[in-house]
Amino acid sequence: MSVRSDEIIIRKVTITDLPDLVRLRRMMFKAMGFDDLGQLDAADAAAKNYFAEAIPEGKFVGWLAITNSGVAVGSGGVVIDQRPPGPENLSGQTGYIMNIVTDIRYRRKGISRCIMQVILEWLSEQGIIFATLHASGMGWPLFQELGFVDSNEMRLKIK
Repeated sequence: MSVRSDEIIIRKVTITDLPDLVRLRRMMFKAMGFDDLGQLDAADAAAKNYFAEAIPEGKFVGWLAITNSGVAVGSGGVVIDQRPPGPENLSGQTGYIMNIVTDIRYRRKGISRCIMQVILEWLSEQGIIFATLHASGMGWPLFQELGFVDSNEMRLKIK
């Protein structure tokens, strides 16, 4: 599925999009305050290896926002987490949305909203009834507008 506007097309990623995915992901981390270049470089290398395996195997499904001139200016993706079924989710599957980022020069144009709508539609088509994500402060308003609510999830960094 792809979505078009006057200036941007949203399309699924392919393995040839690895450089753009990694570049946009790095941009996201920098916007979140990560500034250690060694740490960012290591994350880039690990992400490239992950995407190189996960995209062809369908373990990661992503989308890029591409300008008319062919430049990737936004991205988003999803993995399907499999957990034991429960009363509210008999399949046990949850879509974990990640890497929602728009290049700073293209923000406030609805690009992340379009990417999110495509992801949510894709999840619905897959029969996934719950989606989760971790939001930066910048993303909160959009995600709340789309119906995401705070949950009781807690987190512990073990080491």
